[in-house]
Amino acid sequence: MGQYLTRLIQAVMRPVVRLAAKRAAKIQAGAGRIDTHIHCLPPAYLAELNKAGGNPSGFPTPEWTPESCLESMEGIGTTLGILSVSTPGAAILGTGPEARKLARSFNNYLGTLTLSEKYNHHFGFFGVIPDLSDLEGALAELDYLYTEQKLCSGITLFSSYDGKLLGDPAFTPFFAKLQAYKALVFIHPTLLDVTPKFVGSGTAGLPQPILDYPLATTRTAVDLVITGTVRACPDVDFILSHAGGALPFVGTRAFGSLMMPNLASRFPIGILQARTDVGRFYYDIALSTTPAQLNGLLDFVGKGGEERILFGSDYPYAPQVAIDHIVLEHTRFVQNDVRGPRISAERLRGNAVRLLNKHAFEGRELEA
Repeated sequence: MGQYLTRLIQAVMRPVVRLAAKRAAKIQAGAGRIDTHIHCLPPAYLAELNKAGGNPSGFPTPEWTPESCLESMEGIGTTLGILSVSTPGAAILGTGPEARKLARSFNNYLGTLTLSEKYNHHFGFFGVIPDLSDLEGALAELDYLYTEQKLCSGITLFSSYDGKLLGDPAFTPFFAKLQAYKALVFIHPTLLDVTPKFVGSGTAGLPQPILDYPLATTRTAVDLVITGTVRACPDVDFILSHAGGALPFVGTRAFGSLMMPNLASRFPIGILQARTDVGRFYYDIALSTTPAQLNGLLDFVGKGGEERILFGSDYPYAPQVAIDHIVLEHTRFVQNDVRGPRISAERLRGNAVRLLNKHAFEGRELEA
């Protein structure tokens, strides 16, 4: 009975929220949204997920087609989606040759979508990289993306690999190559190795994306700063998912600890450098549009920092009713909060255009 009532409520509310979201999209239409947090599930990926018995995060695997993705985009006024493959990505096959082949197949599929006249150039993509634990394979795929294919808007990295955060010295050669390419990096959270694995009811509780993924983003963002990785990559830009996770709320606490001599001595940078370097992060607002989240983010990035805020939907892992709701929340914030106009849909589009054009291959620039 409970499941029946839930489905009934969703069936009744979905068209109401959908209509309101479309109206909100028209209010903020401008030249159309650019979505930098929107996922693609290539057929080969769906096949491997099914073989593996589903996503190890515990989250259900959604259906995906280019047509359904475009329908979702059109419904909220999005004209360009920068597609990415979510975790575990090619690493679902581990770190060997088969995983490398899978990553290449993903990138070729995404490249085909990007160039397709059928989809009217509504897609771009962040390139897929094999597990960074396979450093040779990761470097080879990065070279392919930047010296051969030359189509991606940047690359996707997950928040950790084999228990190592992104600032780990094992990944230094990869970040050096990112710096050489002046790449754009979209950081997406991945599975945390914690006990219990899921919150609530032992192993049958909340899938990690619900609660733990924002914490995974927070951990790797702080790690990138205090290890000096951000400072070592002055020409690399980083996008943090979901408004930076908990970073706007605990960032001051984390970086403020560098005022303590016994802690500061452990790291290559001090508190002033950390404050500068964290100011280089970009943030998408996927599933992060409550007044508390948006005000917290605006407080954290400070004056002028709104230029580093981007729109994200998290389609298709976020169901359409949830996406419609975040559009409504964002629109209400823009209309009703004194700082709302600073992150209007038009402003977020402008932020995305500048960032993507900064890292675009010649001839792939966007019109403002």
